[in-house]
Amino acid sequence: KSFKSNIPLESILAVKTKVDMLKIIQKLDLYVSPNLKKEETARRVARELLGEPIAIISTLCKAELELLDEFIKAGADAYVVRKARKTEYKLQKYCLVLTYEDVEKNEWHMLMPDCVRESLAPYCQTYLDLAKQGKKGPTPKDLRMMAMLKRLYGEE
Repeated sequence: KSFKSNIPLESILAVKTKVDMLKIIQKLDLYVSPNLKKEETARRVARELLGEPIAIISTLCKAELELLDEFIKAGADAYVVRKARKTEYKLQKYCLVLTYEDVEKNEWHMLMPDCVRESLAPYCQTYLDLAKQGKKGPTPKDLRMMAMLKRLYGEE
């Protein structure tokens, strides 16, 4: 538990296999070329994840949005503790948090890198408010469609 939250996302991703990194990108409907070396893949995956926060946020359920909100409010170097579960949170699956498992207490101690927190923070509250109302926020695909329609028909 000695990690600080200023750890770069690409350092977290670098411990994964290239195949696992590309699976994360594919699940989020983003693209990184599979023909790169592992180090460059980690850099590009990190850049895609940080550059497309709505791709991540739009996949999170209400409980995960509340967890994200807790990370944002806690700030730098703060661990968030949860009871260990059989299945990981999407934030863990996407390598957006570091997790230390306290086996004796059956707890996860999770730390979110600053770069991830800063990338997701501007959109969290909007999506959390929608989730609390039982509504799903727009996906990146929805937003692209709305932008295209706006360009086609303009605002008059």
